[in-house]
Amino acid sequence: MHALPDEYQMRPGRLDDIPELIALESAYTTAHFGRSLRTEGELRTEWKTPHFDPARDSRVIIDPDGAICGWVEVYDFDPHVILPSRQRMAPTAPEAAATCLLAWSIERARRSVELAPPNTRVAFTQSAFDVDRAANQRLIDAGLSPIRVFLRMQIEMESIPEAPVWPDGITVRTFVKGQDDIPAVEAMREAFADHWGHVETPLEDDIADWKQWIYEDEDFDIDLWFLAEDAGKIVGFCQCYPVGGDDPRIGLVDELGVLRSHRGRGLATALLRHAFGAFFARDKTIVELGVDAQSLTGATRLYEKVGMQTVRQTNVYELELRPGEEISNRG
Repeated sequence: MHALPDEYQMRPGRLDDIPELIALESAYTTAHFGRSLRTEGELRTEWKTPHFDPARDSRVIIDPDGAICGWVEVYDFDPHVILPSRQRMAPTAPEAAATCLLAWSIERARRSVELAPPNTRVAFTQSAFDVDRAANQRLIDAGLSPIRVFLRMQIEMESIPEAPVWPDGITVRTFVKGQDDIPAVEAMREAFADHWGHVETPLEDDIADWKQWIYEDEDFDIDLWFLAEDAGKIVGFCQCYPVGGDDPRIGLVDELGVLRSHRGRGLATALLRHAFGAFFARDKTIVELGVDAQSLTGATRLYEKVGMQTVRQTNVYELELRPGEEISNRG
């Protein structure tokens, strides 16, 4: 393990650290992008999901003044073949502290290799904003390789957005708690099965995770979760958030997907325009979403056609922890 700078300490994260962690993240993203990108409620909900234990899966660095100057988290879920991590550092934190956190996260991931199915490939991943040269170089120096690029796209609406045109036979409604908990998760699993990086996980685990968001996240709004149906079956969805960091003008399209059987008919475009209208009605004149830059479904082109532009880029890096059969989607 790399040595911490003198008078710096590392310890497990705690739920009561979250306000300070979000303040740190806000300082970090403000330094790079001029604003905060996440909320306290979002991080709190993530840290309360069933497969995450802050004491086991996170570490924070304490500076000589007793303040948190960096933190890292590792998400470890069945079947344990992809172990994603996220790290944030205060703009003034020493690089040696950042290197220590990264080294800890890799070792934490290694402890789960034997939990993966025999003979399967296991990999650790971490991302870095393209503009953060130090973070990108840190990952490369630790032996990680760039494998994917994700974009954050945005539209700013100056007037009422264009109304959606729904394909024949499609109706749209909002999510209903209790009624749609399982069918909506099943639809999301089916729609994202062919997305890059997808790993098949137990249905009950996905349902437990989503119930945490639906019932516990203070920012979650079921009136912004739109379900497209064909003959009573959910065939598309657009799950949105009314907040996107600290800018009150911004709403977020968090999950947008269409079942393979209904692609190519304009349903994704209709769902997106429907979301734009809902946000505009709430005085949210800026809408953001994330997209795989190499998406095989042509999502980036779709978003460009409705007027969205790229505002940020995130680079994903990977470190192979064990060679073997690849069971995550690399298409």
